[in-house]
Amino acid sequence: MKSAVEVRQLSKKYKRYPGPRGLLREWLTGRSSHQAHWALREISFSIQEGEAFGVCGDNGAGKSTLLKILTGTAFPTSGVVEVSGRVSALLELGAGFHPEFSGRENIYFNGSLMGMRRREIAEREEEIIEFSELSPFIDHPVRTYSSGMYVRLGFAVATGFDPDILIIDEALAVGDQRFQKKCTDRILDFRRSGKTIVFCSHNLYQIRTLCERALWLHEGEAAACGEAADVVDRYQDYCRASEASLESVLEPHPSNGQVCWIDSVQVLNDRGRPQDEFRSGDTVVVQIEATFQNAFRGVPAIAVSLERNDGIFVYCVSSGMDAASLQQIDSERFRARLAFPELPLLSGLFHVSAMTTDQDSMQAYDHAAKAASFRIVGHQPDLGLIHVKHRWE
Repeated sequence: MKSAVEVRQLSKKYKRYPGPRGLLREWLTGRSSHQAHWALREISFSIQEGEAFGVCGDNGAGKSTLLKILTGTAFPTSGVVEVSGRVSALLELGAGFHPEFSGRENIYFNGSLMGMRRREIAEREEEIIEFSELSPFIDHPVRTYSSGMYVRLGFAVATGFDPDILIIDEALAVGDQRFQKKCTDRILDFRRSGKTIVFCSHNLYQIRTLCERALWLHEGEAAACGEAADVVDRYQDYCRASEASLESVLEPHPSNGQVCWIDSVQVLNDRGRPQDEFRSGDTVVVQIEATFQNAFRGVPAIAVSLERNDGIFVYCVSSGMDAASLQQIDSERFRARLAFPELPLLSGLFHVSAMTTDQDSMQAYDHAAKAASFRIVGHQPDLGLIHVKHRWE
């Protein structure tokens, strides 16, 4: 397939001055008085013709800068950007409009910027006005428009001139619910007709369902680029993650006089091999080895808990609860394997914690928090924590 957009090693630097006189001082003295802020660093990706491509990331990650460069309203500091075809964009509120021009005049103004002749613009004028639903106000200056009216006219103009590439920023969030649905329907029509779409949004569900592939920007760098569902999953994991270290807290030989402790925690597949990535519905096996010294009184037991990386508690169970025996490796070491057949967890990063307990699960001894982790990936459309079996009747 032919590429509609090619981006190679794209970087964008802005200069930050300490005050209004900083730039003048730099001009007069020739000495640098600014700090460099890299909005984008070494970004590379390609978008095929007819593909819907999503862009996600935190505020300040460089999303808007990237879209401005793609539309030609900003220029890269280094790297190559190649865009094939007529581009139309809906960026921040009011972008591309002259506030003193009327809505009608801005339609012709934007059409001219896209290289269209006046006759071509006139052929589409009424259709654009009708879609925007602004006929009573179309000859008023746009500075008198509300934010919702700006969005209506902006989207109508961006999609009304039949562009080859449509670029949409978060601006749709301003419109009312009915008009958002109208815009979504038009975007889907564009996709079905084979147009190329670059869609930037904080609505990850829309990126997941609309786009084939996506880019996750983090502090100006490409954190992930690939299938939209996988990129969205990874970004959601990042959003949910706490700042706590994910390193194992296992201590081989606790020094506080404990008579039992966790030695190791592993996540295995149904063939008994270590694995850290599964799909929803796979069998996940947790294997724990622990030491129970001869001084331990009672029947050795082990508890296992699952927790999503945002702290959501999923499940906890112990061998004592289920009256299950541990496998004895030698005089003091024991092994337990806990299998979760067809684990219904939806996409996310999950931590496994283990604990040595008594047979009644009333007394906890050694606690190995977040001793192992695994990731659930997949393209299931469900939202939430688990897949609940259901049927429509």
